[in-house]
Amino acid sequence: MTTQRLPGTGAARHGAGDADLTVMVAAHDAFRRDLASLGRAAAAADRADPARRERVGRGWAVFKRQLHFHHTGEDQHIWPRLSERLAHSADAMSTLQAMEAEHAGIDPLLAAVDAAFADPGDDRLADSVDELVTALHGHLAHEERDALPLIGIALTAPEWRAVGRRLGRALGLTGAAEFFPWMLDRSPRDRAAAVLAEMPPPLRLAYRVAWRPRYARVSRW
Repeated sequence: MTTQRLPGTGAARHGAGDADLTVMVAAHDAFRRDLASLGRAAAAADRADPARRERVGRGWAVFKRQLHFHHTGEDQHIWPRLSERLAHSADAMSTLQAMEAEHAGIDPLLAAVDAAFADPGDDRLADSVDELVTALHGHLAHEERDALPLIGIALTAPEWRAVGRRLGRALGLTGAAEFFPWMLDRSPRDRAAAVLAEMPPPLRLAYRVAWRPRYARVSRW
């Protein structure tokens, strides 16, 4: 399994095979980046300021869209594929079932943050954000430790690329125009280069000349 292009993470260093998890891990790190932004927004003294609320709202909306796509993609395209190959392993099946359960458990935490954001005077916001941050950090760490290595065990590199193509079709060009600049926002240069190397040349060009500049023009968080 490819590891040299996964800077700053211990994920994908288990199992076998050569499935490249660069994009998966980059997405996880983007979620962690946004969770930090969310925590700062919840703690800010001026969080009720209308201009700040608008900026935070834009960042929060993107975060929720990307998390929904990520979890839906895993539940519909990745975990079922792994379950087919690893049905003989009780440990693997337990891990995959845990992934789905953790996804379901995060949904009400997102709703609680939504409800708290709706009322500028709601004193539950900090606690709601803390619960979401704790749960999602725990889930991402669990997934990287126990679930992502199953991809290298169960799927060949061509099979994993086929999963990526299905996810790409589900995302579409409109979704890709937000997904890639969101994921690579403030990303280290080597990480961005590794992700872009996975994209077809026309999409790399679209990212550089249109998607990234358009995304950067909007203030978030």
